Amino acid sequence: DHNTLWRFFRNNRLCIKNVFKQTVQLAVKNDMIGFALQAVDGTKVMADVSKRRSLHKADINRLILSLDESLEEVLSGIESREELESGLPEYNLPLELQDKEKLKELIKNGLDEFTTEDKVRLRSSLNTCLEQFDSEETSHLSLTDKESRLMKGGSNKTSEFSYNAQSIVDSKGQLVVGAKVSQSESDNHHLTEMIDESKENTGNLSQETVADAGYFSGEELHESAEKGHSVLVNLSSNVGKSQFKKSDRFFKDKFKYDKSNDQYECPLGKVLKYERTKCRKDRHYSIRLYRCKSFRECPCRDECSKDKHGRVIERSPFEDVVKKQRDRQKDSKNKKLLSKRKVIVEPVFGWIKHNLGFRRWSYRGLDSVNAQWNMICTSVNLRKLYKK
Repeated sequence: DHNTLWRFFRNNRLCIKNVFKQTVQLAVKNDMIGFALQAVDGTKVMADVSKRRSLHKADINRLILSLDESLEEVLSGIESREELESGLPEYNLPLELQDKEKLKELIKNGLDEFTTEDKVRLRSSLNTCLEQFDSEETSHLSLTDKESRLMKGGSNKTSEFSYNAQSIVDSKGQLVVGAKVSQSESDNHHLTEMIDESKENTGNLSQETVADAGYFSGEELHESAEKGHSVLVNLSSNVGKSQFKKSDRFFKDKFKYDKSNDQYECPLGKVLKYERTKCRKDRHYSIRLYRCKSFRECPCRDECSKDKHGRVIERSPFEDVVKKQRDRQKDSKNKKLLSKRKVIVEPVFGWIKHNLGFRRWSYRGLDSVNAQWNMICTSVNLRKLYKK
């Protein structure tokens, strides 16, 4: 019964990944892995949770604002109260507030039913919730599975608490050679780690790995090049294009970089000189900015940019590797390889989701869903091995 299955999974969760790895190694021994072309992709699978039992940072902030207004006369005492109770277990929201709809109703209708003591306790609980949002680096948390994340997925593109299931598939026999689950909605930081996962399982590198535009990242392309991985990643739709584009001739890739003088030259021969360096919190590297100073006299300034201070070109430390990637994709053979991506990896996801009917995780927590994904990919490989 279900308890037998649950006990088996609980006791063998850490072993399942090794079983998956053995299926890959058996396929290698039987010459079922070609190492000529592999494709990597990810698919969103819903977590075993209800959206009703979830917290959203914006709702918590609105509730705190309401509390602060009603507790104006006792706010000074909250801080000392929190210090006195700091040794107690972490605050959790009261049960009646752990339902999304009830929380919204409370924000809308006010806090009249709460005593001052209740409000002080609630304020402390909400502060702890905000700290958890910051530590998890997210704006949405499920109370049922705190490691799941709100992601857009599925045909209707609605947001659900999910995990991002990653796979890398070999083209020869469509066997899964690498499997991993991520909390990140985006794929663009998983390319290198999935190729490394494949190498660890098979003991060899594929001659070429292809991925869709979701995996495009200058940082990842650089890391893959450093490790000797040959990759083809569909260029993101905005790569080389201006934010204010009106004409193809003023896309970024039409501007030539002069390394010796550290400046850009536009298609009309105007010079864009280095202006400053900026850093962004979401990136681990800095960006150099180059601005056109002669834009006022330029007859095509409205076609090039709407920036009233003149056209700006951003240059990251990975521009060279992105340019190499763009140049590689001009080759007709590489274009043909990229077009094969969807017929290598997407049928595997289709078989898992449509034929197996697997659209929601049965377990909670990153380690458990990772084990379940390895078990599912093991079943895919075993069917292929059995036919062989």
